[in-house]
Amino acid sequence: DFRQISGRAGRRGFDDIGYVVAQAPEYVIENVKAEEKAAAKGKKSKAQKKRPPEKGFVNWDEKTFLKLQTAPPEKLTSSFNLRHGTLLNVLSREHEDGCAELRRLIRVCHETPIKKKGLRKKAFALFKGLVEGKVLTIIPKEERTGPAKVELNVELQDDFTMNQALGLYLIETVLKLDPEDTKYVLNILSLIEAIVEDPTAVLRKQTDKIKTALMAQLKEEGMDYEDRLEALEEVEHPKPGKDFIYATYNEFVLANPWAKEAGVRPKSIVREMVEDWTSFEDYVKSYQLERSEAVLLRHLSDVYKVLVQTVPPTAKTEEVAEAEEFLSGMIRQIDSSLIDEWEKLREMENS
Repeated sequence: DFRQISGRAGRRGFDDIGYVVAQAPEYVIENVKAEEKAAAKGKKSKAQKKRPPEKGFVNWDEKTFLKLQTAPPEKLTSSFNLRHGTLLNVLSREHEDGCAELRRLIRVCHETPIKKKGLRKKAFALFKGLVEGKVLTIIPKEERTGPAKVELNVELQDDFTMNQALGLYLIETVLKLDPEDTKYVLNILSLIEAIVEDPTAVLRKQTDKIKTALMAQLKEEGMDYEDRLEALEEVEHPKPGKDFIYATYNEFVLANPWAKEAGVRPKSIVREMVEDWTSFEDYVKSYQLERSEAVLLRHLSDVYKVLVQTVPPTAKTEEVAEAEEFLSGMIRQIDSSLIDEWEKLREMENS
């Protein structure tokens, strides 16, 4: 991360020279100020009570800064993978031979020859499932009017995102929700969170918080220690609406076998934030996520993108629009470049 940030300060063609300044931790600065203040008042040099760092604080000093500058960067390893969303994005292009492009992507990726061979097999298996599920159709040679060899069968809104393999499931299931339900917005968010990747670090903190509260409650009730430990083993992160999500997903898979591999993963992070109108900072403090802020921000961004692009406009009530605005404002406040760059990409795609 340090190399990336410092590299941006002196990109070729943009800046001739760049600087990165590291400031000491807040508690160190406060201690220095206190010492200077005491010296200015002419107090004798005696042991001053120094302010300690906050619990769980990851400390750094000048040696840390020097190490970041001189230590070799960590080796980057490729993690290229194929999912249904990738295939749909590439193969559904109207003015390009998506099949040839998919083969090219596998050929030029930075994986080993053995892994590339596995990727080709996986691509064929995913492709076969999409064709059998009637999501894609192979265009007969005599009917082809351009380079495209396959076509997408489903009708989607113009800016629908294929990044999520279960985007089609989301569209179908959102329409089953009752807009008059007081938890309509929260239920939509639960569906979205169920189809995006799990932010493991955040879910772990949620589980830990529940376990801590339960442990104290069971101890107060007089339960034996061994029984308490056994009860804690059954604790998992919150999954509101999981019965509805699992049931509708199983129905969807019966009609779309290709979606079976993706799976749904119910959770409640963004839902919890919207339900309580919790700020990013308060949520981080509540679950002690100081070291996982980037993970939380990425999850927020993923959910926001799906909410904007994939949820049908007809399903967006005034309350849904308010939640969308709430998330947009939160993400923009933390890192406006995420929203700005994404909106530029959307404008380019639409034009």
